[in-house]
Amino acid sequence: METTGDGILGRLGEKILGWIALGVLILIGVWIWYIGPEGRGNIWSWVWRCSTWLVIVAAVPWITRVFIARILDVSSNWAGLVLLAALIAVDAIAGVCLMERWPTGWWWLAALATLAVAGTYNYLVAEYLSEQSGG
Repeated sequence: METTGDGILGRLGEKILGWIALGVLILIGVWIWYIGPEGRGNIWSWVWRCSTWLVIVAAVPWITRVFIARILDVSSNWAGLVLLAALIAVDAIAGVCLMERWPTGWWWLAALATLAVAGTYNYLVAEYLSEQSGG
């Protein structure tokens, strides 16, 4: 018989983690209340810009479904590389257009990491679409 950790310690751990999460959410709410209207506006602006970028990054690789069969007909890895480079360039350009200022310090590393994740997503979607097209 397999145990799933649903004993008393598992339930106690869930309760403790739940209360910690609630405490963190309350602290975040109090912090947002104290920063004032300008700070809240900045937070909402950041959330909307990031959400817009995520929607763009999520949607753009699916547009390649229209011409992925033609790229597969080329039978060259260079064609796939050019496709991925173009998708990453679109992601980067969209990110730059949505930024209010250039990142400084450690934010450069965060920007490059998010671009790497977007590139990985582009690759996975392109692989999926090529498999669906018979490639």
